[in-house]
Amino acid sequence: MRTQREKKLIMKYWLFGGGGAMLLGSGLAVLLHGSKLKEANADPWFWVSTGGFALIMSGLGFIGDANRFRTLADVLRELDNRDKIKNHP
Repeated sequence: MRTQREKKLIMKYWLFGGGGAMLLGSGLAVLLHGSKLKEANADPWFWVSTGGFALIMSGLGFIGDANRFRTLADVLRELDNRDKIKNHP
């Protein structure tokens, strides 16, 4: 059974992972849109592409944080299991 602390870490894992995936996908779409604007010689292509890169990097950061939360939850579970085995008569 998961502890309350572990449940919070898993919830953060899902929120940050899902948010990061959404930002990453949105950033790729915006970046491709900026590429099409450049082909059409539209004026704001540089800023649109820069915004796309910013979204991609933000998404990767969120996914990295999600990985950290999942690792912390797994370590917490492992430490709890060790304590149970150690304290078992």
